[in-house]
Amino acid sequence: MQKIPIRQLGRSQEIHPSAERFKIRRIEDIVGDRDLVHGLHRHNFFFILAVRNGEGTHEIDFTSHTVRDNSLFFLRPGQVHQLYLKAGSSGYLAEFNTEFYNPKEPLSNQRLKRASSKNFCGLDETRFAKLDTILASIFNEYTLREDAYEEMIRSSLKIFCIAYTRQGSNYTENRVATGTYAQDRFEDFLGLREKHIATHKQVSEYVDLMNLVALSAWPDAVSHSMVGPWR
Repeated sequence: MQKIPIRQLGRSQEIHPSAERFKIRRIEDIVGDRDLVHGLHRHNFFFILAVRNGEGTHEIDFTSHTVRDNSLFFLRPGQVHQLYLKAGSSGYLAEFNTEFYNPKEPLSNQRLKRASSKNFCGLDETRFAKLDTILASIFNEYTLREDAYEEMIRSSLKIFCIAYTRQGSNYTENRVATGTYAQDRFEDFLGLREKHIATHKQVSEYVDLMNLVALSAWPDAVSHSMVGPWR
């Protein structure tokens, strides 16, 4: 069985107190004139990749996605992925942990969970531009670091989650297909995995934590979604 490394989100220039972590960069500054290759790994933070222009592949939980212009990816802590981007790609890469943004207000927290359960969305130029504008605002706040910039970033992340979950029809269809109860329990599982990924590696441990009778009680669609990250 392959051992998959876990990446940590380091503190950026000592600007965040305690355990809070947030970072946003322009893809063109990361890639430059060389292809970007990130091997298979998982990490303990949220990961937003918005590719304005570019080509490549992004494998998430062992499902491969083709990276094209106006592609957007949103990963939650604990997911497995590997990424290849060709030189010349542009857009934004944002990373943050639950200490930085994990809303206590139930509706906002639910929106974060829903957004991060929608791992990939290919958009037209107009729809992508709306999300790109939000990320550009976050990037400016992060770069300038004016008074209360972190609160501005959190507010923008809240707006981003709302805007992202509106995109496409797949999310709505999947939620109806699996049922509200199943989806809510699955989101509970994702929350537990974010918290315990470093110490709990087996699905059975989360079944115990959630007081589920058996994993087989979950609909096939939800159970299938759990398989990849545990290989």
